[in-house]
Amino acid sequence: MVQTEGIEIPRAMLHGLSQSPPQKGPVLRGDVPDSVEDVIEVPVPLAGADDDDVHILYVDDNTELTELTKTYLEGSDEAFSVMTATNAVEAIELLQNEEFDCVVSDYDMPNTDGIELLHIVRETHANLPFILFTAKGAEDVASEAFAAGATDYMQKGVGSDQYEILADRIQRAVDQYRTQQQVWNALSWYRTLVEQNFAGVFIVQDGEFVFVNQRLADILGYCRRELAGRVPTALASGPEDEARLRELAEFDRTPGKTFHVEATVSTSDGETLPVEIRGGVIHNDGEFGCIGLFWRRHEVC
Repeated sequence: MVQTEGIEIPRAMLHGLSQSPPQKGPVLRGDVPDSVEDVIEVPVPLAGADDDDVHILYVDDNTELTELTKTYLEGSDEAFSVMTATNAVEAIELLQNEEFDCVVSDYDMPNTDGIELLHIVRETHANLPFILFTAKGAEDVASEAFAAGATDYMQKGVGSDQYEILADRIQRAVDQYRTQQQVWNALSWYRTLVEQNFAGVFIVQDGEFVFVNQRLADILGYCRRELAGRVPTALASGPEDEARLRELAEFDRTPGKTFHVEATVSTSDGETLPVEIRGGVIHNDGEFGCIGLFWRRHEVC
């Protein structure tokens, strides 16, 4: 069974009303009823097991300090892996050929300083965390860095404690970045299933369908009014499938809980149809329900 996790999506994003992230981002037209709360949880496949690894690019023209910073950061967290560059040209080459979760750069470097490097990075990596880590502590440098799109700014200090602080800021920046990426991945997955007319959408409350979209009605051969108020198990083609579909009515109300069901259902004309269903828990004004995506099996890879 494929495991899923719930990603919270603001309703406005499902209706294409929110701002897209820089450079790209899906615009959705989800058919979600007004009675559902402002934040909807969309179930998506779990990320890979190696996602805890944090790949860092550290840029500094001081080679001795570069190696020292690499040693301290990798020693502070076994998930950290640091590659180094001594100038902007090396950094850009590495960014073109490697995947990084965060860039940490000095400010005062020959030819191209840290903020100039930031401008170059933002041309191709609009949201990648970028931390300016510099001995130059002027307020105008910090302001310029944030105006250019820096994620964070930290002044270099004395002693090893500064590296613990830097490691903490890197982790926080990467966590925020990955959460943002998860949201957009969930939106893209939702768009593939719904906007491209692959999947039906339903909401079950008190054991009954309280909402189905037109696509779900079309898949089953009913009109939407006929499905409203029916129990999911009524669609089962046999006892085994009835037991599987009962999960939609007797769902676990634990926040963040999702489910994945494969079953065979009966259409309005008596034909059997293999389907796949993924869903998650929602709540509105203290009432619990589940929202799910429903499609013919093998329609979506």
